Amino acid sequence: MKAIRPAVNSQRGFTLVELIIVITLLGVVGVLATTMVGNQMQGYVDTARRAALVAKADGALRQLARDLRNAVPFSVRTNGTAIEWTPIEDFGRYRKLPGSGGDLLDFSAPDSQFDIIGPLPAVGAGNRLVVGNSDLAASGYNLYQAASDGSSLPAGAHVITGTAITPSLAGSTLSLSAPFQFSQDSIASRFYVVSGGASYVCNTGTGELTRYSGYTLQAAQPTNPAAAPLSSASTALLVDSVSACSFGYSAVDALNGIVTLVLTLSDQGESVTLVRFIHVENRS
Repeated sequence: MKAIRPAVNSQRGFTLVELIIVITLLGVVGVLATTMVGNQMQGYVDTARRAALVAKADGALRQLARDLRNAVPFSVRTNGTAIEWTPIEDFGRYRKLPGSGGDLLDFSAPDSQFDIIGPLPAVGAGNRLVVGNSDLAASGYNLYQAASDGSSLPAGAHVITGTAITPSLAGSTLSLSAPFQFSQDSIASRFYVVSGGASYVCNTGTGELTRYSGYTLQAAQPTNPAAAPLSSASTALLVDSVSACSFGYSAVDALNGIVTLVLTLSDQGESVTLVRFIHVENRS
């Protein structure tokens, strides 16, 4: 008769060495998973940051383009980190051809009023007229130079204060505050109403690109925000996070120019640089 043996339990525990191996493997897997997820998250954050910088830079350059397309012909000038132009508040056309009737603008002698074609809102106080502006840096030919007739007018060759616009049989008559002789005719018989200068100045020290407007026109381009006339001008921040910028202007031909805008924005080690070319029409 065989002896009855007790049942042997086939289950057993794990050794300390096995436990250490499992913990080590789990740690390695955890580190790898954390690294992979972390890299993906960091990549997403970096991409989002770059996209935000691109959107900011693109918006700033679009605004610059809109402003420069509204510049008086031949009024855009740059010094590298600042760009200036004279914004057009309004514009109109004057009668030019002999025999067309009405009061023609006289370029041979000072004139105090002339007929304009079509409607034009009343010229506000402090607004001025520009006719036949050019890129010639001489009195009487460029609005940044001294008045051509030596009178006590605001700085600007083709500039004079307009006082009133009244209806007439020929259309409307624009009256000037005093007789003024404009130096040269406009090839398009066009005049512009302006109220002052405007500039964008880049300051990489503060990381800001700021718009200055409503200041008196100067013979030399103003570039120092701490000095007149920019120090007393109206200001508006266009964009921050600016680490570099460059503005350039080149004439294509007698009636066209190209403005080159280069803007670099940076944030937490990420940088984006956008370049834009703006066509400026100089048909005065």
